[in-house]
Amino acid sequence: MTWHVFVKEMKDSLRDRKTIMLSVLLPILFNIGLLFFMENFFLNDDIEQVKIAVDTGSDKEVVSWLKEVDELEIVISEEPLKMVENGEAVAAFSADPDFMSKMANNETPSVTIQADPVSTKGGSAQDTIMALLTTKKQEFIQQRLVEHQIDPMQIEPFQINSKSVSEGDDMSLYVISMFAQLIIVIAVLMGGLPAANDLFAGEKERNTMEALIMTPVNRLHIIIGKWLTIASLSMISGIFSVITFIAGVHLFTKHLADALNLDQNLGFFTISLVVGIIFFALLVSSLQMMISLMANNLKEAQNYISPITTLAMVPYFFLIGVSANELSTTHFIIPFVNIYALIKQLIYGIYDVSSILLVVGSSTIFIAISFLVAYMMFMKSKWVLGKG
Repeated sequence: MTWHVFVKEMKDSLRDRKTIMLSVLLPILFNIGLLFFMENFFLNDDIEQVKIAVDTGSDKEVVSWLKEVDELEIVISEEPLKMVENGEAVAAFSADPDFMSKMANNETPSVTIQADPVSTKGGSAQDTIMALLTTKKQEFIQQRLVEHQIDPMQIEPFQINSKSVSEGDDMSLYVISMFAQLIIVIAVLMGGLPAANDLFAGEKERNTMEALIMTPVNRLHIIIGKWLTIASLSMISGIFSVITFIAGVHLFTKHLADALNLDQNLGFFTISLVVGIIFFALLVSSLQMMISLMANNLKEAQNYISPITTLAMVPYFFLIGVSANELSTTHFIIPFVNIYALIKQLIYGIYDVSSILLVVGSSTIFIAISFLVAYMMFMKSKWVLGKG
């Protein structure tokens, strides 16, 4: 009987064009668009020039240093600060007119760099100029040491080397992990949402719930059928997101495909992610059932679910600064946190069976608890029939 309820509800849901659009087509289009955005915005190798307003009285030799940097477009101005305030340049630069002369006489000339602290481009340009001037300063220091017959190594007692713990394109992997978590989790959350609202709050609003529970079908079969319908739509949406994400990365991007490098582990990666999605979808759908049962109509259900869906994104922000190697057992036990942790771990090529088992085990416990609460609510007329 549960199977018949499930098939009926699935047919009704899939007949609705809005369900197909929200659960299947929208995630696909969203994923492809997001991949293009990541590849062309975050990982674009093209050099974007920014305008730097340079005071007319600045030493020409110092200005020539700035012209060596491809990212900087130099504009000579009598009022460089005013250009920045008017939005005509991102930073203002001025140097002493006799900068090189003071250097030759062992005096200390100065330069001034001004930028709006709120401007990302201004801050980036300011950092670029500071790095350039620091390099030039080191060159002059080395030159003076040689002139005074001092070995430059005398003032360098040790060297500092900074290296990444992983090989490959760390920035691309970071971008992939950051967006993959959002893509997949949002797809699962939104996939079954229309059906969850309609199968409980919607039926209460249409006054069809009373007729349904008056049938000889056991209420347990009814709620399981509805639950599996919501969960199946969430799974379909999540799995489609994984498929389109992997296919999109390999077909439409270069940097992301090289960084992801799934050629040898595609099977384990996909299976692990699908297993995580299935259990996450079952948990989400049981929670969505509870919320929909609390509402008396569709509008009320949407008002309840929207803030709760937003809360589901909180673990994402907690894990942004946590590396895949820092993930602990606790991250794979806590619901909602565990799916984010699993996706991040898989993206970074860490294939740990124990992590997957922890996700499955902890999710099963919380699924059982949340479904039991939803079933108890479904057994009471207060929640099933609403205020009417």
